Amino acid sequence: MSSSSSSRSQVFDLIFGLLELHGFHTNEAQASIFGVTPTTINNWKTGKVKTLNRGKLEEVIARIHFLSKRRGVDLAGEPSLCPIVIEDGAGPEDLERDLREKWDSVYLGHKFLYYHPAGAMAWMKLMATGYGSDLLSKGFAAAFAEALEGSGKRQAGALASLLRWTEGKSCGVDLISLGPGDGTKEARAIAQLITHSGPGSRLIDWLTYTPVDVSIPLLRLASEKARNDIRDRVSEERWPHFLVRPACSDFEDGGIGFAGHLSENPEDRRLVLFLGGTFGNLKSEAAFIERTLSRLLRRGDLLWLEVGVRQARIEDDGLWALAEGGLGDAQETVRQSLVEGPHRRFRASVGSLIDTRMRIIPRDGGATCAVPGSYNFVHDVDINAMGQRCSVLYSRRYDVDALRQWLVGFGYETLFDHTVSDARGRPRTVHLLLRRTRD
Repeated sequence: MSSSSSSRSQVFDLIFGLLELHGFHTNEAQASIFGVTPTTINNWKTGKVKTLNRGKLEEVIARIHFLSKRRGVDLAGEPSLCPIVIEDGAGPEDLERDLREKWDSVYLGHKFLYYHPAGAMAWMKLMATGYGSDLLSKGFAAAFAEALEGSGKRQAGALASLLRWTEGKSCGVDLISLGPGDGTKEARAIAQLITHSGPGSRLIDWLTYTPVDVSIPLLRLASEKARNDIRDRVSEERWPHFLVRPACSDFEDGGIGFAGHLSENPEDRRLVLFLGGTFGNLKSEAAFIERTLSRLLRRGDLLWLEVGVRQARIEDDGLWALAEGGLGDAQETVRQSLVEGPHRRFRASVGSLIDTRMRIIPRDGGATCAVPGSYNFVHDVDINAMGQRCSVLYSRRYDVDALRQWLVGFGYETLFDHTVSDARGRPRTVHLLLRRTRD
């Protein structure tokens, strides 16, 4: 044992031993975890500081406990990537059982579209057949960069101002993506956050990315894209600061067990990404806010919401032509495969006649359009010869001003907005950065 280590308390030996087990070896890395300076860490190591006061010791214990909870399980042989955790009720067998029980109900829900590998493949094919995913991905990246860096525009830099590191405090980010798809947009966000991390800009000290979905194939894609970004952009020494912790969880109706691994430190931020218009796929937006977001976001935490924009002429929406009789193109064929897939697979499994057809029913107002000004393209499938239909997917478009005002009623204020338009100048989606203002 060196003279410096022999002159310090065994409590400090334990603290630094635990930090090194978690991959934090340098004075700078260890200081960032506890919100102190590297000089303070050196004083602890050399014995210049013999003991910690009760308050600081409790902070250190809480931080080390969080590091263990954050990782949860050992890394699966890859830098910064944990194995997928499948929560109760969210695994493939659970959803197969639910499908058998609900296949002939009036509403099924979008989660049954993607959990099966065939459904995940159909979704990826739909994104690649004229859906405009490249436009929307680049639009998100531009919006996120503007929110982080600012460009002289109104509200620009709003996200950075909320995540900014301050002297004497350790600041990390729990980045949670609900329904990330293949994770392309999330990987773009992580790349930008990596650029703004570390001693140079001190925007964040650590980041835990939690992609959440019931589709294990899509969850693997999203997790691996994020892991690859971390591996390629971050030095090996800083890998422990960035962690990907995927969760196979039903964020709409399930137990949301992954919330137990989020930091409870009030200095750390939680940012929930809800992208790709998935908000408009929910059975009830209000129930989702009250049930799910209330458990994920604390006062001051952030929600990044992407929604489809209601066109001034609803006939200009891409789904209108499908509702009116179809286009007969590849996108329609793939959409039918996606929407009809759960019922077709179920009927095939029980030896029943496979005779089902997708219908898109436009609805302006009514029970499925609870947000004022919203418009819903309801995707139904025929389930018997008597004309009974099952609603499989809601696809809503929103009046953005009305949506923002509606969200105020749930305690969410808009800090930043960015519209993504197509080549004709028509708004496709809008990105809203929202802050929860009450408990």
